[in-house]
Amino acid sequence: MSDSWPDADVVADLFDRFCAGDRVALSDFIVAVLDPLAAHLRHKFHADEHDCNSAATDAVLDLIRNPAIYDPTRRGLIGFLRMSAEGDLINLREKERKHHANRKSSEYVELVGDGGNTSADDLPSFDDPHLAAEINSFDAAERAVFELMRAGERATAAFAAVLGITHLPEDEQAREVKQVKDRIKKRLQRTGGSHERT
Repeated sequence: MSDSWPDADVVADLFDRFCAGDRVALSDFIVAVLDPLAAHLRHKFHADEHDCNSAATDAVLDLIRNPAIYDPTRRGLIGFLRMSAEGDLINLREKERKHHANRKSSEYVELVGDGGNTSADDLPSFDDPHLAAEINSFDAAERAVFELMRAGERATAAFAAVLGITHLPEDEQAREVKQVKDRIKKRLQRTGGSHERT
């Protein structure tokens, strides 16, 4: 994967093929745009890498879930993704600012009691810098799955869509999704496990 944008026509073609039902094109589209989009946010906002990755992933997932939000008569697809991701990053940073302002008194309780994100899918807390580094090492598909997990998504179909495996039988989709989710959880728990409890 590269931080450089592919040709705009290539991106548009992958998106059109995905909209026409080509699930292989979906996976290729995510791989093509996710890292360049996160890099764009880092360069423009000088923001935290994890926040940039999250905002980029949110923008891509929003488009995948609802392709009709993109109007090609108003701007190109890359321009639309940049605008969407920039808005997501601004919203994320504001939410984090408010969260940290309200968090001081509950920080210890969350750490000891497995509060916050962990209840959604057995994920550890994300504040540890070791975890941030591990998350930033995810490939595009893993990052998309991780963000769905963080959001509390449970539907296999949602994970299958970002993995480009909706053409498989449902039982195989469920098996593939579980393998990716388990791999992500193990990586995070292995990285952050020693920091979760004492």
